[in-house]
Amino acid sequence: MSKGTARTATRQAAAASTNERASTDQAAITIDGDTRGKFVLFAIPAADRVKDGPVMRGLLETDQGKVNVAAWKKLARDSGNEYLSLKVGNAKRRDEHTPDGAPDEWLVGPFYRRLFKEVTNSRDSTRTRYFGFVEDSVKVGEDAKTHRGIYKTNWQVQVKAKPAVSNDGKTHYIDGSLSPAGAKVEASEALLPF
Repeated sequence: MSKGTARTATRQAAAASTNERASTDQAAITIDGDTRGKFVLFAIPAADRVKDGPVMRGLLETDQGKVNVAAWKKLARDSGNEYLSLKVGNAKRRDEHTPDGAPDEWLVGPFYRRLFKEVTNSRDSTRTRYFGFVEDSVKVGEDAKTHRGIYKTNWQVQVKAKPAVSNDGKTHYIDGSLSPAGAKVEASEALLPF
């Protein structure tokens, strides 16, 4: 075996070991109705976006680990308002043995739902905030009149966020938190109007 072939085999074995370890670590992450964590979304540059792909990517960081978040810009059917459709979850990395077109193998999730934007104008300023939720739900039927799915929700967590800018002023992103739906506010948050 040549030195180059041996190095390639060593790198592939190390990568397989890393992928297996990452899969084990990811499988230990649980998201449920009691999950709390930090939520962040960054815009994908227009040149890097794919057709029908997400416009933002980010992470949900819990005390158990990090989970990927992707967001697609959508329009609400009834109101015409824009919102972000969220997909939260970690898929197992694909390797060279994974057949093309094979479905993703999910280690965490996937969980879905929405993030809405609210802009409030006052005399002196404009305030933007984001709110929404992520849930585990199962489709149990379809409404005969509207042809929309009917879902049974197993659990739901709320997302509260605001626009933020990096310290260098170059990167704009959405920064927030995830907490159980209807959770009581922390004492420090009780002093804030929202």
